[in-house]
Amino acid sequence: MGNYNSLTNKYLTEHPIEKRLQAYDKCLELNKGGLKAIEIWNILKESGIEVKYETIGSWIRGERNPYKKLNTIQDDKKLPYIIGLLMGDGYFYKVMKNGSYNNGRIVLGVKDKDLAQNFALSISHIFGNKRSYKINWSEDKRVYVVEVRSKELVELLLRDFNDLLKVIKISESSFIQGFFDAEGCINIKYQKGRIYPRIFLTNSDIRLINYVKNYFQKIGISSNIQINTKGGKEKTILGKKTKTIKDCYNLAIENFQGIKKFAEEINFTVNRKKDKLDNVLRNIEKYGNRDI
Repeated sequence: MGNYNSLTNKYLTEHPIEKRLQAYDKCLELNKGGLKAIEIWNILKESGIEVKYETIGSWIRGERNPYKKLNTIQDDKKLPYIIGLLMGDGYFYKVMKNGSYNNGRIVLGVKDKDLAQNFALSISHIFGNKRSYKINWSEDKRVYVVEVRSKELVELLLRDFNDLLKVIKISESSFIQGFFDAEGCINIKYQKGRIYPRIFLTNSDIRLINYVKNYFQKIGISSNIQINTKGGKEKTILGKKTKTIKDCYNLAIENFQGIKKFAEEINFTVNRKKDKLDNVLRNIEKYGNRDI
């Protein structure tokens, strides 16, 4: 059920953000041509877009502007990074109010404050906002939390992965960097006088895992897919018992040349991870691949 229209005594179907913005632009254009609210309402209705009469009046008077209210995307350069980050440590959904699609909610929860700050600044830039979003600390979950509302971005994130690829391809390396910032780890093992670094991430979406593996192959990074956890297995995370619904997979880079290439082409923006990667590569190149 959508918004109630006082002219027709019917409930309206909530349109996707693109149509609502199209209606707003058309409304202002028609009003500049001298048409009144009732005339604009009829024209929009005939074109298949029903908007509340009261809303049209508020648009004409400048009291409302869906571009400002809905956090529409103004700059897409940082969008691939944001999508990668949210596919790792974020969640997003449509907010329903009184049976109507009211807004879109996006939440990121991470343990690294610098990552939360990077996300807050980047997503502000996407929406054309001058101020960064607020960062809160969750004592219960022990993570830094950033919450954003945007119908347009949630509708984009909920699209099929093949549709998302059109946006991801703006900068595939940025998308993968965001994904590894969220889900990636670097482990170092010392054995028989040698150093064995390993970069990996864990996720249950095998399509996404395969996409990243194929991209790595294109840029000359050898990686492999491993089963991390079978679906149905119980785990304890942050003191709480959880059960995995799907199989979880690792995508791992376990060779020195691949890890070096990752550092050059992708890397992390999270200081904790980036410093660890840079240090191990520097030590191997300085001392050779032996225990130091």
